[in-house]
Amino acid sequence: MKLHHIIVMLSIFTSLFSYSQEDSVKVVVAKNAKIDSSGIDPEAQKAYNTGIAAFQSKDFNGAAKQFKKAIEISPEFLKAHTNLASTYLTNNQMELAKIQLLKITIIDKTADKPFFELGSIAEQKDSLDMAIRYYSKAIERNKTNYEYYYQRGIQYYKIGKFEEAISDFNKVVAIQPDFADVYNDRGSAFRKQDKVSQAVADYKKAALLDKTTAVAYSNLGSLYRKNEKYDKAIKAYDKAILIDKKYYLAWNNRGYAKFKSGDTEGAILDFKHVTLLKPDYTMAYNNIAAVYLEMEEYEKGVEYSSKAIDKDKNLGVAYYNRAAAYEMLRKEVKACKDWKKAADLGVQIADDYYRKASCGNLTEKK
Repeated sequence: MKLHHIIVMLSIFTSLFSYSQEDSVKVVVAKNAKIDSSGIDPEAQKAYNTGIAAFQSKDFNGAAKQFKKAIEISPEFLKAHTNLASTYLTNNQMELAKIQLLKITIIDKTADKPFFELGSIAEQKDSLDMAIRYYSKAIERNKTNYEYYYQRGIQYYKIGKFEEAISDFNKVVAIQPDFADVYNDRGSAFRKQDKVSQAVADYKKAALLDKTTAVAYSNLGSLYRKNEKYDKAIKAYDKAILIDKKYYLAWNNRGYAKFKSGDTEGAILDFKHVTLLKPDYTMAYNNIAAVYLEMEEYEKGVEYSSKAIDKDKNLGVAYYNRAAAYEMLRKEVKACKDWKKAADLGVQIADDYYRKASCGNLTEKK
């Protein structure tokens, strides 16, 4: 019976989406506000100034109290409304922040930033569709801010509307042609549509514009790998690693490309380097096991599959690979147990081997 082994590639196509950068959307903060608010009731101005001081001292409850006092005195005091919303955001009071941001959009019919902030909150707390609606409202009020199109494009990408995402990314390029991230992200959207030449061009453009980021080269490498151009994939990963020697996903993906090109020794070295960079990255141990199976070093296949399982008891492919190693070592009962476990965890091919090897009879006898 011909046994196959499984190498797992996760996060092949990484991206510079802002949502993957720890939600780095900027918000208005009270310390940026100006105090010279002419035409405001002096008592409201005094409360407002006290609120700013409290915010800068990180007394957010006190700041909110003073901004609300200023608003009670002067209901149209826009800066007080804005900084009250900022205080709620900073203090992680998102429901209050949403209410306050919506108030601002009513008070100031031209305000676009609050809708952008609402979109950011919706991404994290509500739904991507709602985020898209808020970003669209921000765009209705300000069609020149590339960030609005960029964030909306990202949400379209997340929900699989790649044509809409590309349309928004095109608008970003028209407004901000030197923004490297958008080329990387548009490249990923093109990849989803199997538009390889456009994706390659965009990844290269992103890498050209930002020579400090490894992600575009890693994405380019994975695109080449997907199309079985392993030599080009390896060279792209080389460039990613040259920029960021600790980029463990690039090391992992280069190892996969080397494996597919027949360089098993090189693949082992790359996967083992991943375990040094990120000892808790379970897939690297599984991948090492799979390469050792290809090299017919079955004891090592068992060793590294077991290490993967020790780190993640629910990693079905690791049980499958260990079963394959046990089978070649003529440890049929252990192989059957692992095939059964892999099948229970959703590895369909494991169930096929379990039945073909008459594992039911073997395990019952034991």
